[in-house]
Amino acid sequence: MSLIASGRSALAAAIAYPYRRIASRIIAPYALLTLLFAATGTYLTTSVVSGSLQERFDNRLVEAGRAASDAFVRDERRHLELARAVVFTEGVATATAARDSQALARLVTPIAANGGLERVEVLDAQGGLLLGLARSPSEPNAYVAVADDGRRAAWEVVASVLAGRVDEKGDKFSGLVQTEGGPVLFTSAPLRSGEALVGVVLVGTPLDSLLPELKGSALADVTLYAGNGTPLASTFSGGGKDPEADLDLTTNWALSATGGAFKQTRTLFGREFALLYDELEIRGEPAALISVALPTDLVTGAGSLAGWRMAVLFTIGTTAVFVLGWWIASTLTRPLGRLLATARAVTRGDLSARTRISSSDEIGALASAFDTMTQRLQQQHTGTVRALASAIDARDPYTLGHSVRVGQLAMELGRKLALPSAMLQHLEIGGYLHDIGKIGIRDAVLLKPGELTEEQRAIIEEHPRIGLRILEPVDLPPEVIAFVGGHHERLNGSGYPRGLQQDEISLVARIAAVADIYDALTTDRPYRTALISREAFEAIAREADSGLLDGRVVYALHKVLPDWEERLREDPELQGLRLPEATMRAAA
Repeated sequence: MSLIASGRSALAAAIAYPYRRIASRIIAPYALLTLLFAATGTYLTTSVVSGSLQERFDNRLVEAGRAASDAFVRDERRHLELARAVVFTEGVATATAARDSQALARLVTPIAANGGLERVEVLDAQGGLLLGLARSPSEPNAYVAVADDGRRAAWEVVASVLAGRVDEKGDKFSGLVQTEGGPVLFTSAPLRSGEALVGVVLVGTPLDSLLPELKGSALADVTLYAGNGTPLASTFSGGGKDPEADLDLTTNWALSATGGAFKQTRTLFGREFALLYDELEIRGEPAALISVALPTDLVTGAGSLAGWRMAVLFTIGTTAVFVLGWWIASTLTRPLGRLLATARAVTRGDLSARTRISSSDEIGALASAFDTMTQRLQQQHTGTVRALASAIDARDPYTLGHSVRVGQLAMELGRKLALPSAMLQHLEIGGYLHDIGKIGIRDAVLLKPGELTEEQRAIIEEHPRIGLRILEPVDLPPEVIAFVGGHHERLNGSGYPRGLQQDEISLVARIAAVADIYDALTTDRPYRTALISREAFEAIAREADSGLLDGRVVYALHKVLPDWEERLREDPELQGLRLPEATMRAAA
C-alpha cells in the first residue's frame, strides 16, 4: 500500500509541475509573425491609399479651379459675341445717336432674349443711360428697366471705351462692376456711326447668376473676391449678394501677394473644407480672385473607409491564420491532452482511467506504455487489497470471501446506478477494505459462536472506527474512506459508529450498507442459517420501507440479483465458505 501511495504521489508531483501547452508554443511564433505582418501591411496599405487619395483630392481641387476659370472665360466670350450682335444690328447706332430709347428697346430686346442675356444696356457718348434691361426675377423671359444712377461713365469698362482706348485685345473691355444690385461681370463695346463714337453697349451677368454655372462646371463651391481679398459672391451663401453676411470668407490672400495658387483649410458650417485660391484673368489680365472649395471628408472619409477595409481584411486573414494554426496544433497535440487528463485521473486515485489513444506515432506509443503501466498498477493495487481482505476474512471461516463479495456487489450496484468508472473502482476497493477494522477485535469477541453481550457488541461496533484509524496514513480516495466508515450507518440514525442520518450519509455508504447486509444475510453464520436470495431481498426491502436503507439502491439490488447469483454459482472464489446447501437453496 505504501509503494502505491508513493508512486501516486510522485506522479502527482510530476503532473503538477508548471507546463506550457505545446499547441501554444507551436502557434505563438506564427501568431506573432502574422500580427506583425498584418499591422505592417495595414499601416503601409493605409498610408499608400491615404496618400493616393490625398493626391487625387489635390488634383481634383486643381481641376475644379481650372473648370471654374474656364467657365468664367466662356461667359466672357459669350458677352463679347452678344455685344457684337447688338453693335452690328442695323439701326442701333442710329437710334443711339438720336437718343431714341423706344427704338433701341425694339431692336435690343429680341437680341437679349434670344441670347439669354441677364443684363444689357446702351449708353450715349457721355455715358448716360439710354436703355437698361435686366431679366425679371419673377418672369425669366421678361425684362425690367434698370435705373440710371449717373455713375456709369466712371466704370472702368465704360471709361475705357469713352476714352477711345484700343490695346492688343481690341477695343472691347470686360470687368467686374459693383452695382446697387450686387457685383456684375460686364463687357463693353463701342457703338459707332461711321467713325464717330455715339455710345457704349454693355452686356452683363450678375455674379449671383454666374456662380451656379461656375459651380456646375467645377463641381465645387466657388467664391469670387475683389483684388484685396474681400468676397464678392459665393455659392456657400446660396449665391447671395453679400456672402460676408452669411459666412466669413474673407482671405488675406490678395492680388498683390500672388505668386501662384494658394491652398488653405477652413472650417465652414462645422465641416472642414480645402480652398484653392487663384487669380481670375479678364482679357488676359489678373482682375479678381477666385476660390474653389471641396470638403476634406472626401479624403478622410474615403481614407478611413479604406483603412477600415484593410483592417477588416487583415483581421480576417490574421484570424484565419490563427484558427487554422490553432486547429493544426491542437490536432497534433490533442492526444497529449488526453494523456495528461488520464495521468491526472490516476493521480486522483482512478486507476481505471485509460488514454485509449491508438495512433501509430510516438505519442501513441507513449500512451500505450502509460495504459499498460496503469493497468498493471491497478491490478497490483486491487490484488494487494483483495489479498488483504481475504486475510482478514480468513480469521472467521464463516465470513471467508465476505469482503470480496461485498466489493464486487457494491461495484455492480454502482454500475446499475450509472456511476462513473472511477467511482466503481472506489466501491470495489471500499468493499475489500470495509471490515479491515476487525483486525483490532480480539478473537474471543470476533469468533464467539453465540450471541454477543452488550459490551461485546459495542466492541464489534467499533470496527469501522478502527478501520479508519488503520487507513488514515494511507492515501486513499475519500469514497473508499466513506465506504469503510459508513457501511453500518442507517438513514434513520440508528446505525453506527457515528449515528449519521439522511443527507449526512453519502451514496457510497448507502451502497455499502445494502451490499454488506445482503451478503451477510445470504451467508451461514454460527447463530443462523443463510437466507436464500428472495428472502434476503425481502428483508432488505422491509428495512428500506422502514427508512433504514436507500430505496434507490435497494431497487438497483433487485435488478442485479439474478446476474449476481449466477456469478456466485460459477465463481468459487466469490463463494468463499457459503455452505453448499445454502447455495442450492438460493438456486431453487
